[in-house]
Amino acid sequence: MSTFTEVVYVDESSDCGLSIASRNKRPYFSFGYVYCRDPATLRKRLQRQLRRQHRRNRYPPQFREIKFYLPTTKLKTDWGYSNREIRRYKKYLPQFRRKVIEIILNSSCGIYSAILKKDTIRKTTWTSERLGNYIFAQTLFLSILNTLKTGKPPTIIFDEGRLSVLRTTDFKAYLSKKESYFDYVGIKKYQGSIGTPIDMSSISEPGLWAADIVAGSFYHKYNSHDRTYADLLKPSYIGVGERRFWSFTF
Repeated sequence: MSTFTEVVYVDESSDCGLSIASRNKRPYFSFGYVYCRDPATLRKRLQRQLRRQHRRNRYPPQFREIKFYLPTTKLKTDWGYSNREIRRYKKYLPQFRRKVIEIILNSSCGIYSAILKKDTIRKTTWTSERLGNYIFAQTLFLSILNTLKTGKPPTIIFDEGRLSVLRTTDFKAYLSKKESYFDYVGIKKYQGSIGTPIDMSSISEPGLWAADIVAGSFYHKYNSHDRTYADLLKPSYIGVGERRFWSFTF
């Protein structure tokens, strides 16, 4: 378990695949960011809430992390849950999400989300990996750290499952170069640098559960036309709370 005192957790909802099938089935993609000065308290409260849901049989006991959406396919293929059992667990999800959001509001210092609308992409040279890296970095540096203007930037922690080991190494180098570029052109407003971001398992780092809930809340806002959860998070918005990538013509 990490012992960092000031952290930005980052996780994603859906995927940024650009195939026609992906655009039709998952037209949006989102990142969730959770800024926290007391991650130990956030972790403990989320773990306690997960254990409580397991005891009450309101969340699959084999599933060891909190997610905005339950992985239906995994529940069926890996653990043999029936459709009826999955529907029962999903019935409790809205209440569970609200409880987790309450913990986020009480235990974090700010949240933010970046949302991509895939059908706005016109440049054919974009790949899903390059696009995801770009959105991650632009939002982190310009919308979050520039707004916070922290004396010393927090540690950045993201889900290790996002990229392969080799591409994760490349991504960390990309973030460093991006930050240096923003400093060079004079649009970096905070002091210091982020250092080397850390990729961790979402199962072992409950702070990433909070980031998943944020990402899912904003994905749900646009994909399902339901802003309930995103609006519940408003008291912790950093700035306007979201950055919409709605015009991707460059």
